[in-house]
Amino acid sequence: MSLFDLINPFSYITPIHADDEPVESESAAVVASDVVEAEVEVIESVEASNADSESSDEEEEQEEEEEEEEEEEEEEEEEDPVDPKEAIVEACSETMSCKSLKHHYEECAARVENGSQESCAEEFLHFMHCVDHCAAEKIFAKLK
Repeated sequence: MSLFDLINPFSYITPIHADDEPVESESAAVVASDVVEAEVEVIESVEASNADSESSDEEEEQEEEEEEEEEEEEEEEEEDPVDPKEAIVEACSETMSCKSLKHHYEECAARVENGSQESCAEEFLHFMHCVDHCAAEKIFAKLK
């Protein structure tokens, strides 16, 4: 008897030919009972390892929940950083160099509201170019 015969659960089955009648031998019954016992042992060991893994899974879940709660508390304590760009752009739009361009843009916008067919794109672009030019240096100076 080889090792394969002990491991193979179908080793007790003998091939059946059309002319032969099925015959089971006594050794096949012994091998089959050995296989069943081995399967029972494997099932018991798997069940034991599953029980161990379930308890470790529960512990891991508890640890993950605690870590998530700590992270949430830290996030609540941290304040969102304020974007300085808005304040800088507003200040730059009031500078002497950009104030005249802003005035031209506002005059154009007032004419359009009164029914003029012109576009204020040129005035707006000149004004925004001035503001961007002024704000760029200040914004990049505040970057870390």
